[in-house]
Amino acid sequence: MRSYCKPIIVILLFLSSPFLFSQDMKKIDLGGKWKFRRAGTDQWMDARVPGCIHTDLMKNGLIPDPFFRNNEKNIQWISDIGWEYKKTFMISDTLFRSRHLELVCKGLDTYANVYLNDSLIIVADNMFRDWYANIQPLLKIGSNTLRIRFPAVTIENKARYGRLKHKLPGDEKVVCRKAAYQFGWDWGPTLITSGIWRPIYIRCWDHMNMLSVQYIQKDLTDSIAGLTAVFTFLSTLSDSAFIQLSVKDKMLATKKVPVQSGVNVARIDFQILNPKRWWPNGLGDPYLYPIHHKVYFSGKLAAEGTQKLGLRTIEVHEDQDTAGNSFFFLVNKIPVFMKGANYIPQDNFPSRVSDSSYKALITSVKAANMNMLRVWGGGIYENDIFYDLCDENGILVWQDFMFACALYPDNKDFIRNVQAEAIQNVVRLRNHPCIALWCGNNEIDEGWKNWGWQKQYGYTSQDSAEVWNNYRGIFGSTLLTVISKFDSLRPYILSSPRIGWGRPESTKRGDMHYWGVWWGKEPFSSYKEKTGRFMSEYGFQGFPPLESIRKFTLSADRQLGSPVMKAHQKHPAGYETIEEYLLRDYKRPKDFESYVYVSQVLQAEGIKSAIESYRRAKPYCMGTLYWQLNDCWPVVSWSSRDYYGQEKALHYFVKNEYSTLLVSPVVKNRILQVFIISDSLQDCQPNLHLSLSDFGGRTFFDTTLTIYVKKNSSSSYVEFPVDKLVQGNNTKQLVFTMQLTSGKKIHSQNNLYFDPVKDLLLEKPLITKTVKKSPEGYQITLSSNKLAKNVYLVSGQKGSFSGNFFDLLPDETRTITFTTKDKSSSFEGKLKIMTLADTY
Repeated sequence: MRSYCKPIIVILLFLSSPFLFSQDMKKIDLGGKWKFRRAGTDQWMDARVPGCIHTDLMKNGLIPDPFFRNNEKNIQWISDIGWEYKKTFMISDTLFRSRHLELVCKGLDTYANVYLNDSLIIVADNMFRDWYANIQPLLKIGSNTLRIRFPAVTIENKARYGRLKHKLPGDEKVVCRKAAYQFGWDWGPTLITSGIWRPIYIRCWDHMNMLSVQYIQKDLTDSIAGLTAVFTFLSTLSDSAFIQLSVKDKMLATKKVPVQSGVNVARIDFQILNPKRWWPNGLGDPYLYPIHHKVYFSGKLAAEGTQKLGLRTIEVHEDQDTAGNSFFFLVNKIPVFMKGANYIPQDNFPSRVSDSSYKALITSVKAANMNMLRVWGGGIYENDIFYDLCDENGILVWQDFMFACALYPDNKDFIRNVQAEAIQNVVRLRNHPCIALWCGNNEIDEGWKNWGWQKQYGYTSQDSAEVWNNYRGIFGSTLLTVISKFDSLRPYILSSPRIGWGRPESTKRGDMHYWGVWWGKEPFSSYKEKTGRFMSEYGFQGFPPLESIRKFTLSADRQLGSPVMKAHQKHPAGYETIEEYLLRDYKRPKDFESYVYVSQVLQAEGIKSAIESYRRAKPYCMGTLYWQLNDCWPVVSWSSRDYYGQEKALHYFVKNEYSTLLVSPVVKNRILQVFIISDSLQDCQPNLHLSLSDFGGRTFFDTTLTIYVKKNSSSSYVEFPVDKLVQGNNTKQLVFTMQLTSGKKIHSQNNLYFDPVKDLLLEKPLITKTVKKSPEGYQITLSSNKLAKNVYLVSGQKGSFSGNFFDLLPDETRTITFTTKDKSSSFEGKLKIMTLADTY
């Protein structure tokens, strides 16, 4: 069989930038209805593209929902056999006369042989790449058939792994350029997919194919921004082209350029006067300029497109200082404390994540006052909409390349494959202002130095030298070269973290993944001592809400230790670890529902202590990205937002912990210090209200201070000897409250208890509520006769609360908004209120 794959790699790597459109280019979408079958059988069934084998099998009723109960374990056979997809489509006489007809596959998962009219045109082995083929010689007017065979992933992996010189950490999946999380992780199932997971279409063009447009920002001042637009295009004629650049119908630049037959590169300089900068969330407007280009060729409009550009500078500083080496981001020449989380794919079947899901997630991220997400290296390079939304909402992206917790082959074919993958994704993403940094991998450097791989795999000293040199070749040469050539103005680091958390120097240099809490069973108080320069990973698990658990269980499954609940906990010691930490600070919950609730409070309080420790340490520490933002399936995990988009207690806490102004107490050597942390770019003078009272509302101390807070700072503003403050009162029923305000605006509020929660003398409160309809949905006003600890609101309706899991003080009135489109009269009757005192 003859292959029609293009051999010229430079053309393959640049084709089809998503924001471009050529006037003489037409596109035939091949998505939608397909057929599929098990390889070697005759029965064809209905399929949907984009999609994957699991979703198609589900739609045909051939497998149950893998996420329900413990169905996952019964469908592992799917990746052990091959599958075949086909589609018949029509080509008109007009389209057939196009000078160029190319098949574009935006995502084939993962091993795939593509046939057009029974001729092999593509052999693919990377789900992260676009694949192309010249299909003009094989197409015919009328009916054509496209078939794609997907060999069994596990069998192909085993064969490739068996041919390696050295067995590698990560085992068989390392030979496969596929999302690593789909092979199973300690928060995700083993569901190894195949299929056409991104769009597939035929591109038709005649004389010009615009391959890419890159915008390079050369200078940026308050008065002027200097930029260069770099056009890379393919032409079949030698002629001249006329390029126009404009923004909102205002012409920026024009240029006539000579064109030769083949690949052409044209540069056009332009300026924007009095530019508005793009700012991260919380620091200003993430302003975007819609830059529009038109290219005229051979007397007619040949290509046009629009790219939204954000003007900003960004640097990573790793400067030597008295403690070691800093690690911080300088955005628009200002050191910015990064507040965010680690992001994983939103579904084990990523093709079914909707645009509305992306929008809901980034809206939630922005509302939580985050300014950065780390796209973790065991997932996928995300869809364009993810980066578009981050651009629009001021969310910076720490972008890992897709390598995690493993070592990888060094053969030439694998390296070429990785190089093509890297170039395509860097070119696709480099115009986004949200991209802050490229990182080579997740935890491979740490794994090599700290996880005992050499002993586990029986490496000799020569083996170790070869394997480590291979690692340096991929991350210190191949990927570094790609960044240097295609996105040279952005920072690149080889691996995250810089040093493993078990080594003392990890707190002094580079970014840090701290897992002493959880993996090391160290107490939450360790967060105060183990503070690094940039905390790019740390976390603790909590159950998803009970209403989410109901979606993947039967009533009999909802108990600790049930087979189904065990199936939805992927960490080998997950439940034991949660229990150990829970009983350190809380009384044993009385039932399953209470346990779910207390586990969320435990998670939230633990990560709250970490975030406050790291923010108090500013500027020594300049970032906190907790593990993890979201889930890829319903599971007990480290996420703050579960698979169904429900916010756990942690996510509600984060909204306060990541506020621009934060008030944070810490007790050391019986001295209470009250810190105020500011990420604002302006000095300010808020009011600091401090109060000490018992759980019944009796006040022992109350004062309001006007504080001068310097911009971009962290300082202790008030100190109290604890013994003098409490005045001999029983600390088990005392709460010290702090509130930072400007007029009626509450910037931040915090409560300090002097004893472990399990020792507090909590009584069941009498909570009064009133519910009123509002334009958003409902307003719930609450008050209590005594301290109501961690008030949890639950509604049977779809919607979101503006606040939850908060402490309601005696005689305090608090109004919470429930945003929903469902304004049925039954809301008040379904509204349930739970407090910590109800759990034992």
